[in-house]
Amino acid sequence: MFVQKSSFLFLLILIGVALIGAYDAFFPLPASLIFIRFFALSALFLICVSLIIGPLAVIDIKYASLIEPRRAVGITAFVFAAIHALLALDFTFGWNIGVALGFFPIMITIPAIIILLAMTLTSSDWAVKKMGMGKWKTLHYFIYPAFALLVAHFVLKSNGLLAKTKAGTFVNLAEAGVLILCAITVALQIYGFYLKRKRMMKAANAAAPVQTTEAPANI
Repeated sequence: MFVQKSSFLFLLILIGVALIGAYDAFFPLPASLIFIRFFALSALFLICVSLIIGPLAVIDIKYASLIEPRRAVGITAFVFAAIHALLALDFTFGWNIGVALGFFPIMITIPAIIILLAMTLTSSDWAVKKMGMGKWKTLHYFIYPAFALLVAHFVLKSNGLLAKTKAGTFVNLAEAGVLILCAITVALQIYGFYLKRKRMMKAANAAAPVQTTEAPANI
């Protein structure tokens, strides 16, 4: 069952990334921009998938088996994000890092990339053992601010629903689809947190001693 669910997850990811690549290929843009767009959208898509697995496991225990392969998804997301950053530095800024950091949408990605790198380097059982579960979880909770920064970068740099090129105006379905997935990811995170807290409160109430209302016996 674990292998089946993992295989299905990776098949969905493969289809999603392939669709992003195929759709971007239809845009009459230079190859460099197509690759930059592809790795950017794919990285954010993979991060969304990785984040969605957590609340799904809270909603239904049958999805808990996807927690382990989520590591591979997160590592792949970092690799795609890193390739996107390197391509952007090369083709857009000519490796002029000072100029690149002068743009606010670029500057806010620096802490996000550092967080993703730290999470990638610690995505192993060995790292959990060395750091301890408490510190490891604290580090990996930083995925939430990193996600927020990456979404902000995406929104600021997106071309909008209608992408205008020299060849005409196109409906930007790829960016719209990823943006909708980001909204779904946020909604599931909120619902998962609410459901988890509700269960914890229910368990705490069940474990609390029963209060009796009977009057004490006369002595």
